[in-house]
Amino acid sequence: MAGEDNTQIDREIQILVNRLDGRIATSDLKRKVLENAKVSEIEALKKDRREARRLKSSLLYESAVTRLEIANVDGWLNQKTLLSGEDQDEGYIFYVLIVDDDLTARDTNRRLMMSVETQNQLTMEFQEAKNGKEAVYLHLAGASYDLILMKNDMPIMTGIQATKRLREMGVKSQIVGVSSESDHQAFMDAGLDNCIQKPLDTAKDHCIPL
Repeated sequence: MAGEDNTQIDREIQILVNRLDGRIATSDLKRKVLENAKVSEIEALKKDRREARRLKSSLLYESAVTRLEIANVDGWLNQKTLLSGEDQDEGYIFYVLIVDDDLTARDTNRRLMMSVETQNQLTMEFQEAKNGKEAVYLHLAGASYDLILMKNDMPIMTGIQATKRLREMGVKSQIVGVSSESDHQAFMDAGLDNCIQKPLDTAKDHCIPL
């Protein structure tokens, strides 16, 4: 019986070690893709990485790891997952990020999505970003969305650049580009799920994946 219990603990430890390795890799990737970050943002990522490495060492190298210690590590990982918005079931709420440097276009896109919301009997919540860098920062801060409407031609960071960054960060959201015909293929190659020629209107709402 004791042998079986030890085997189960070993399995649980290995699962947690794998999750911690994933957390460390995610921190490294975010630091790699983050440009012109605030010192506080970089320090938060470093702190997260240090804690993950410390917990990993405690599981691998301390003798007689107890179930309490396993529970503590599991709780830390679950809290980080909750704060970052990963693997959460948001129920009926559909989260949309509208990325466009033009206020009028953002309002138009929001109204279009509200019509889609009514047609599909969804409840949507919206957030806006004025350029690609703001969209990246929102995700680095822990936000997550079901759908991202991304304009390409924006100052500071274009939609193509932002889409590449988000995919490098492991963002799995549906990203729909809104662009001119000339940059359609380049935008798709950056990692879009679909690309709609601007202006966006109700005749094109069937191109938006829900």
